[in-house]
Amino acid sequence: MTTKMDRRTFLKGAAAAAAAVSLSGLLTGCGGNPELPDNEVQLGVFNVSVYGLNVDQGAELGGDAGAITGTVKIRFSDSGSSMQAVPYRGMFNATVGGSKLTQVAPTGNLVVSDALLGKPFATKEKDLKLSFPDVATREAYQSGKPAYLTITINNITGVLYLVKRGDGYVATKTVG
Repeated sequence: MTTKMDRRTFLKGAAAAAAAVSLSGLLTGCGGNPELPDNEVQLGVFNVSVYGLNVDQGAELGGDAGAITGTVKIRFSDSGSSMQAVPYRGMFNATVGGSKLTQVAPTGNLVVSDALLGKPFATKEKDLKLSFPDVATREAYQSGKPAYLTITINNITGVLYLVKRGDGYVATKTVG
């Protein structure tokens, strides 16, 4: 059995298909950002990812118990028309088994802009260094105890866990 399609039927079908395609784009836009990678959190207009983690063993002399080191990537997006300056101090807070680590890096201020000429200045990559309070805390982390990392920008907080996986370390939203 064949169905005859005249011009009018074809145009109605094409219009309905076009409307469905454009509406689906709107619906996904309402749902927010697509799912972020496991090592990234969204804090308002900022997306922060942590990667390249390692453990600095410190120095036996001088009381240096070592640190978690890595890289943070901070992307800023505020509709392409603004700039923000936020201090790095206190932005990254971590604990291992209740012991607080000290943020050594980054330091200074995060200055970002997503204005038309500022697009190249909307993303910053900085070294991350979180110093262990003592050797026992470092050894607990190296033995598999996760570090609980809170990242706070403009009073919005996100959480990542810094965990041992195989022979390395990763940032993740879940422990397991």
